[in-house]
Amino acid sequence: MQRYLKNILAIGLLVACLLGTSARNAQAQTQNSTAATAADYPKWKDQMKTWGQWGPDDQRGMSNLITPEKTLSAVRLVKDGIVVSLAHPVPQKADPEVAEGSVFQRTTNHITENGTTDTYSVSYHGLDVSHMDAFCHFFEGGKMYNGFPTADNLTPETGCKKDSIMAWKDGVVTRAVLYDMPQLKGVDWIEPGTPITRADLEAWEKKSGVKAGPGDVILLYVGRWKRKAAKGPVTGAAPGYHPDVIPWIKERKVAFIGHDGNIEWNPRPGWGPEQGILVNPVHLAVLNWMGVSIIENLDLEQVAETARRLKRYEFMLTFAPLPVEGGSGSPLNPLAIF
Repeated sequence: MQRYLKNILAIGLLVACLLGTSARNAQAQTQNSTAATAADYPKWKDQMKTWGQWGPDDQRGMSNLITPEKTLSAVRLVKDGIVVSLAHPVPQKADPEVAEGSVFQRTTNHITENGTTDTYSVSYHGLDVSHMDAFCHFFEGGKMYNGFPTADNLTPETGCKKDSIMAWKDGVVTRAVLYDMPQLKGVDWIEPGTPITRADLEAWEKKSGVKAGPGDVILLYVGRWKRKAAKGPVTGAAPGYHPDVIPWIKERKVAFIGHDGNIEWNPRPGWGPEQGILVNPVHLAVLNWMGVSIIENLDLEQVAETARRLKRYEFMLTFAPLPVEGGSGSPLNPLAIF
């Protein structure tokens, strides 16, 4: 009997060991989601496309998932009435991150006894102005999102006849989820050149208890402005989404992805021209294949501070672009409401 019990115990220990090894291997595979390589990128193209899903003339893509019911559910997240802007002040002078064309030009035209007028001018696509990208900002093989021919729908005179910013002229009110990477990693900010992977996003979801779903906005916080204030501007490197998040974005069916910088991780070793990827891979995948729009260069410092204090990483988000006919995007001042 004693020998029998010893055998049972030995078998039990062996099974426990094997199960533990299996669990560790599964965890390692989850954490090693960056095993995706540039060779996977062209394979994703047909898998990720949502062209035709909402009809042949659709120009809103995943924003179609922001239904009246979705908006009402976002409104119900408002508990404290705290309103936080996500727009960084427009750049007033050039620096290594800010091109001369991205400096916001305000010209005062006339000052009379009774008032004044002024003119605004800015090239907002870039690394500093908080803005939104329309689908016609990126195209591939002569086609815009949903298969619209670029040659028929884009001219210097008309701008974008299809897939322009006008698709969102009525504004957006939906749920946003903040992905706080400095808190996840126990640092003040994420250093330039650091990729934010699918495993990172999923680790934050586990820690915070919230995750993005259909019709939501992802807000990726890396502490870009805090680092710039402490250490100055950076060129040639940025923390951003690793391309391995592309299938995850499709699975979650989010309407927008946001960031406090340019969404792309840079530089991208293994994901560049040497591998045949000549453009920003996440931009192309979301804007052209999936119909997911982008909001960039957001100032997420105050919203991260508020979310941490309230311990609430989901909230209502609202914004509306300037209704510019033919526009490939628009400056934005999004508002988070807790």
